[in-house]
Amino acid sequence: MGTQPSSRQPALFSYHIDLEARVAADHLLRQVATVLDLSFVAPAVRHLYGRSGNVSLDPKIILKMMLLLFLYNVPSERELMEQVRVRLDFLWFLGFDLDTEIPNHSVLSKARARWGEEVFQKLFIQTLQQCVKAGLVNGSLLHIDSTIVKASASKDSVVTTSPEMVSALRQAYQQQRCKLEVLPVEPQDSMPAAPPPAPASEAQGAIPVSEPAPQPALRVVESPTDHRPESAPATNLSTPELRVMPAVLADSRHATGSKPEVKKLPVNSTHISTTDPEAELARNKSGVTELNYKEHRLVDDAHGIITALEATTSNVPDGSQLPALYEQHQSNSGLKPAAVTIAGDHHYGTAPNYIYCAKEAVRAHLADAGAHLEERGQLPLSQFVYEANEDRLRCPAGHYLVLHQERPEEQAKVYLIEDAKHCAQCPLREQCTKSKLGRSIQRHVQAQVVEAARTEAKSSAARQSRKRRRHVMEGSFADAFNNHGAKKARWRGLARQRLQSWLIATVQNLRVLVRKLRRRPAAAALQLEIVKIATLEISRLFERSRSSGAFRVFLSPGTLILIRIRPLANLDGLGGREL
Repeated sequence: MGTQPSSRQPALFSYHIDLEARVAADHLLRQVATVLDLSFVAPAVRHLYGRSGNVSLDPKIILKMMLLLFLYNVPSERELMEQVRVRLDFLWFLGFDLDTEIPNHSVLSKARARWGEEVFQKLFIQTLQQCVKAGLVNGSLLHIDSTIVKASASKDSVVTTSPEMVSALRQAYQQQRCKLEVLPVEPQDSMPAAPPPAPASEAQGAIPVSEPAPQPALRVVESPTDHRPESAPATNLSTPELRVMPAVLADSRHATGSKPEVKKLPVNSTHISTTDPEAELARNKSGVTELNYKEHRLVDDAHGIITALEATTSNVPDGSQLPALYEQHQSNSGLKPAAVTIAGDHHYGTAPNYIYCAKEAVRAHLADAGAHLEERGQLPLSQFVYEANEDRLRCPAGHYLVLHQERPEEQAKVYLIEDAKHCAQCPLREQCTKSKLGRSIQRHVQAQVVEAARTEAKSSAARQSRKRRRHVMEGSFADAFNNHGAKKARWRGLARQRLQSWLIATVQNLRVLVRKLRRRPAAAALQLEIVKIATLEISRLFERSRSSGAFRVFLSPGTLILIRIRPLANLDGLGGREL
């Protein structure tokens, strides 16, 4: 019997350690490495690196590290480097050995600042096109939805100020963020004069702008409400100031003892986070108001492949992103099926979306976002007859609503009853209007197209598409939340949130692609051969039962093939399906 020594002495040399043999054949990372194509990375970022100085880490390895960060939902980049140090599968995926020096976690943040958004968008499109070639994207039925992503900022960082101050702070934040980006050096021929000699490591290549020459900062100063002349304190004259005048709450000429009426402004025009100024306050599904972003997705129905996505601030309307997402889907996938259907909830069933879908020859299975007057017991627009020659509407009581106002920005016209007395004396007033001015109707200039789309949206096929959308979209977002950390932003800023969205969508599409290709051709051929043999045997047994009349064949549901032959007297309680 062997015993392990009490004191362990590490071996000086290890000649028989092979990472290739220690990663299982069906390991997820081995499958991902088979389908992952990063050949575009080096040409895309080569112009961002110099020809001299320290040799940087391979861009492919950096991108693989970022994929590991979201594929396994590692909490932080520091934690990722610690896991790379101890996990053999991570080392194998990155092409490292046991004695390879693990890079510092700051390599990832520097690469994100240096590369920008283009590389990550290309990675998403490259993976999507692989899914298209594998037959995972049909393109005939698309689902659209959005979700809230909690920003990496606390509500304690929110301050209240004037709208002018909020705008100035966000502008200053954009300027400071641009200074932290890494930009390439301009060519020598474009420089106006010969620069002074620089060290060899800084002569060419990328220069981090995080260490610029001292520049005057922008000082935002609110002017006091008291305009009496005072001796201003001495300040640095070289520092520019942006003086913001306070908002006038009421006209002083009409000041009275009563409290002046103050127009209520949107909350995000007077509130801003000092930690992440681009994050906006919004209420989530639980009714809690937090600093959030919003992610919009377009998902194919066949296998749940994400074909288009966009990250915006949290108060961007969902319906406004449908045209951009559909155009992005066409550009990314390159598919042009004969018939395309888009399914969405009531946030997307707006008149502009209906008209856009009609223009693009797309069936709009979008739930109507109208006022739903019928559900509230009021007369809908369909009860009013439009007379094109006179450009007016006739109500069910026979009175006319004439043109009252045109709204070009909304592509709509407002019609108002000719005389309010008609509505006051009308027997249908209770179910028509409660306004003292009488009934008014806003009608789109392309009302016929909108009404046809709304009729299509109420069909049984549209209801079935929206039922399917609930399953596909909720599953896509739930997978991103539970397995890839999409519920909360890892980094601050809208641009970095886009990077996170692209990386998570790439990881999700890769997992679907791996599942599809995991069935090997040999196994699929063997299964087909088994089915052929089983079908032949079933047909023989069935012929035997027909000729003798003493046997019947039953198949057990669920498994591939399970045949039971029983006499007629023992058929009760089998629960099988009779052939």
